[in-house]
Amino acid sequence: MIHTFSVSNYGSIRESVTLDLRIPGTAPDLACFRRSAARPDVRLPTVAVLMGPNGSGKTTLLRALVDLGRIGSSPTEPVTLLPFLSHETRWAPTRFALEAEGDFLAPGEGARRFRYEVEIGRQPTDDGGDGPLFVNHETLVHFPKGRRRRLLERRSPGEPVYVSREFGLTAADDRLKGVEPSRSAVGTLALVNVPVATRFAVFLRDTLLGASNIAGNDTFTPDTSTVIGWLEASGEARAWARGQVRRSDLGIEDIEVVDGFGGKHIRFSHRGLDGPIVLGLESRGTRKLVHLLPLIRFALDITGLAILDEIDGALHVDMLAEILDWFRSRESNPNDAQLLMSSHHVGLLDGLEKEEVFIVEKDNGGATCVHGAQDVKGLRRDVRLYPKYRSGVLGGLPRIG
Repeated sequence: MIHTFSVSNYGSIRESVTLDLRIPGTAPDLACFRRSAARPDVRLPTVAVLMGPNGSGKTTLLRALVDLGRIGSSPTEPVTLLPFLSHETRWAPTRFALEAEGDFLAPGEGARRFRYEVEIGRQPTDDGGDGPLFVNHETLVHFPKGRRRRLLERRSPGEPVYVSREFGLTAADDRLKGVEPSRSAVGTLALVNVPVATRFAVFLRDTLLGASNIAGNDTFTPDTSTVIGWLEASGEARAWARGQVRRSDLGIEDIEVVDGFGGKHIRFSHRGLDGPIVLGLESRGTRKLVHLLPLIRFALDITGLAILDEIDGALHVDMLAEILDWFRSRESNPNDAQLLMSSHHVGLLDGLEKEEVFIVEKDNGGATCVHGAQDVKGLRRDVRLYPKYRSGVLGGLPRIG
């Protein structure tokens, strides 16, 4: 589970902003709050919803998390990032820091808390243009018995890469010398089959990229052929998809994959209709839901995290609330998977706890700021969040006119 994520000088984010998911000890013990497997005294939400005006930076914050996964796990892909657009920050570094838990150190022995930090440096060319980006600093630490301990540290380019004995490498190992300035040490060592690095790179890839609908500056959903393959691969997946579609009050009684018209198709049986309807003739909202199902199920079963941006355009607010409940319920989410999503559907607020809501807005200088609803002083648990948001108490209201 993710505990905290910080980023600075990235897109609309200037100074460091932090998404802190840790729940105060004074909060009640609710089903939607789960205890950290690595640190039982810490509780975390299974749902975190980013709300705020258009252009406030909600997508930017989610994309930064995805980009950290790409940087750490993709040794063949050069780093490409845009800084905050000002003269003061053009050549300043971009910094990422993720604190979470995983079992990459000792698979099967339970999750351990770790912190992964990456600093991406910039340097102008001789003619003042943008030079190549480089990894200026990279650190991976864990916390055995609560004490911080380095696993990997890479300082400025050209300096030796430090790795702990868990990596099984000596300081003179040629694999450490092969770490290039433009690529992460973790990803590079994973490429040459260093076991701990490989497991951590896979963790980053699966967790931060595996169930996300963010690709560069765009969002996507799995295409129909991917959904068909997923439905055909598992009877359990088909049964789950059928159950979720039925629960969605769309009048659909069954979903199946059939051959015809030169290929395979998804079709639905509707209550009250004499014949089936193919996916292409269903409503935009139904198509959106069906194409999201593989990502959501993958997060619930495998990756432990879904990062979904702007999925509410075609979905009714009650359908969105249903998706949130798949993660909030212990029955449908026994593995403590988390959902991070952005939304403009303020109607969701009354069904959420204040620890599940994060407000994203811009300051007077055009920089993105983030705070949790739980950080608003005097906000009681027994009040509705929707009227508090509309009245400006939570912040994040659009400034129109």
